[in-house]
Amino acid sequence: SFPTRRSSDLTLRIMGAALEQAEDFGLRRFTIDDVARRVGLSRVTIYRYFPKKDQLINALIMRELRRFLTKVDKVLAMQPSPEGKLVEGVIFCLTFLRGHRLLNRLLRTEPELILPHLTTKAGNLLAAARDWIAGHIRSEIAAGKITLPDQDVDGTAELIARSVLSLVLTPDTVLPIDSLPGQRRLVELYLTPIMRSLRPTT
Repeated sequence: SFPTRRSSDLTLRIMGAALEQAEDFGLRRFTIDDVARRVGLSRVTIYRYFPKKDQLINALIMRELRRFLTKVDKVLAMQPSPEGKLVEGVIFCLTFLRGHRLLNRLLRTEPELILPHLTTKAGNLLAAARDWIAGHIRSEIAAGKITLPDQDVDGTAELIARSVLSLVLTPDTVLPIDSLPGQRRLVELYLTPIMRSLRPTT
């Protein structure tokens, strides 16, 4: 059956309350009862939409991922050149992820829960990020804006994904990533020349 407007609204309210609960108290102490109290619904109602706590947490993570990718896509769509897409895309990713309240909460207070999924068990995450970036690279190739053998596209995409992930997870660095001008200089100095080298020779 198709979801009704009411069920969609309730799902959004539940996930909104779940995000606030996780931001305030982390995931180890996260319970359906707490979410129910925060959103003003019965526990039974929440279980109707999310039968298990893990399902609610997974839905929350997927919603945050979709929100992130939607915002990045808008940033990229505003840039006419491959260099612009790279610079503004990486800067947005660094700013968004380094400022993400839930991610930072987990890295600070429950690293044992989150770090494996971002490091030793990050294969699926990296693959998803690599595929998404590779799709944008292939679009630029198809538009004739860059030249890159198809066999090198995935590797290039993975290097970009790994660079962003590392800068997010390990904030202590001599690289100037704590200010917008510093981030811009960093990307333009180290990443833009790579993209310029991929420009078609005409």
